[in-house]
Amino acid sequence: MAKSIVYWLALALLVTFSSVASARAETAEDMPPVYYHVDKNGRQSIEQVIDKELNFWDVLNQRAASFGYTSDTYWFHFNLPAADYDRVMRIAYPLLDNVDIYFVQNNQVIQRTIVGDEQEFSQRPISSRNFVVPIATRDSVAVYMKVATSSSMRVPISIWQPTKLLSDEQLVTTATALYFGLIICMIVYNLFSFSLTRDPYFAYYSAYILAIGLLLAGLDGSGYQYLWSNFEWLQSKAIPIFGSIAFIFASLVASHILQTKERSPKLHRGLQGVMVLAGLSFLASILLPYEWMIQWILILAIGAAALLICTGISLWQQGLGYARIYTLALSVLLSTIVINALGYLGLFESFFIQSYLIMLGSAFEIMLLSLILAMRFNENRKERLAAEKRLSSRLEVKVKQRTEELEAVMRKLKEMNKKLEVKSNEDRLTKLFNRGVLDEDLPLEVRRARRTGYDIAIVMIDIDHFKKVNDKYGHPVGDEVLVELARLLKVHFRRAGDRIYRYGGEEFVILMPGAQELGCHDKVLAVMDVIRSHSFKTERGAVKITISAGMSLLNSLPGHVASKHLLEAADKALYEAKNAGRDQIRIARPATDVSDNS
Repeated sequence: MAKSIVYWLALALLVTFSSVASARAETAEDMPPVYYHVDKNGRQSIEQVIDKELNFWDVLNQRAASFGYTSDTYWFHFNLPAADYDRVMRIAYPLLDNVDIYFVQNNQVIQRTIVGDEQEFSQRPISSRNFVVPIATRDSVAVYMKVATSSSMRVPISIWQPTKLLSDEQLVTTATALYFGLIICMIVYNLFSFSLTRDPYFAYYSAYILAIGLLLAGLDGSGYQYLWSNFEWLQSKAIPIFGSIAFIFASLVASHILQTKERSPKLHRGLQGVMVLAGLSFLASILLPYEWMIQWILILAIGAAALLICTGISLWQQGLGYARIYTLALSVLLSTIVINALGYLGLFESFFIQSYLIMLGSAFEIMLLSLILAMRFNENRKERLAAEKRLSSRLEVKVKQRTEELEAVMRKLKEMNKKLEVKSNEDRLTKLFNRGVLDEDLPLEVRRARRTGYDIAIVMIDIDHFKKVNDKYGHPVGDEVLVELARLLKVHFRRAGDRIYRYGGEEFVILMPGAQELGCHDKVLAVMDVIRSHSFKTERGAVKITISAGMSLLNSLPGHVASKHLLEAADKALYEAKNAGRDQIRIARPATDVSDNS
């Protein structure tokens, strides 16, 4: 089911990107001639470039500016004719550091807008992963742009009607969402597989896919828009950081899939070297400026991908079946990386292909690696079946015995869990509920009684002269008496809802929801008669005891009583029974009102 979802997402992704590619060229307005000027020291101001002669400017011959990595500042200039509708300008390259845009009429700046990924995302005039700026006027206007960046100097400018731009952005956003949906599905699927199998390959693969997803989120601006919009520092270093992490896990995945440690120790050491270099690049990316790291990351990406391909080819030649598919997957990804590298270096000008080809390439690679995973699983299954055939019946018996032992252990664990749960709620000696359970049950019953209007009876029982029993016969005999008394109470208080608790020492509490005073009083008297006539058999012979009881009823107490007051009233009635000579019951009769302060 999970794989079917992934395959359908991949197909939808391919179809959507095809639709985007076919639709984009027809929606943007025709651009007027664009001119550029190189500002070597970056100190020129707008006043120094306004109204310059044409020989000051160079004509941009290609459809979009692409000058590779350079420390120079570039000025761009073009004139927009008047229009009877609103317009916006989009710069479809989200990695530019600073773009200072001036709208000029009659040699006067009528509006200035500053954008760039060194600015807070919330400061952008229009929330978009690209730089989208409203045109200041419908009249004819001259546009000047000062661009400085540590990334590649690539400035794809286009003019749009807002509705058409929204349509274009929605289509691209859909394609991007499908891509990241595919990424998320693969991560979840492999993490689930890891949780079931504990095979580290699934964890490595999930981390690799996550790094690829974050890398591409940084490349197309989605990461800055949705994930780390408040962290300009991360945006400025996302490409080298996530690129380094991707190659760390790509090497781990390759070494695990291709079994390089067993099949080719030299190639295994090469992959370990890539991991070391990628790890050092990760640390350097945190500490060093972006412009120092990005070209090194591109070189590392091409070199590492080439080594991974060589590894796949070598093991393919050794007869490893799925190595050829792995080689194909890495070849596709390497091709997209090379195309991107050429574009960043200013040698390739198709911004759309460069922006989204790596998404398609990485999606294709993820799908092929998923196929390898299925092949490897199938191969492992065949190996297990062959191994089972070679195993003797003695091994089968051992497996069965181990299985039975495991089941026995699991049953024992379940039983122990049940016992622990019971023990936490019961008195260890009498097996009745303990005082902690009473403290939880009584407030609940009081609140329920207030809602329904029925009564609650609390009966507190204490053994008369129990200290004499302990002193005469010893505490073990006293414990036997307590256990037997608990049994008698459970036998005779069996009405639905009745609960018996050991309150402490020789005291017991009986909670009787829905009880009436007369019926409850008669029931307690009957139980007292049973206990009085009962011979408690112990190791020291038969023992006779009597009990005293105090009873309180919720509706008999004045005011809005709390559960603790109900318990206190029963306790007070118990002591009245003891003071009156023991072996009798007293019912709490309020002298004053007791209010619930809780």
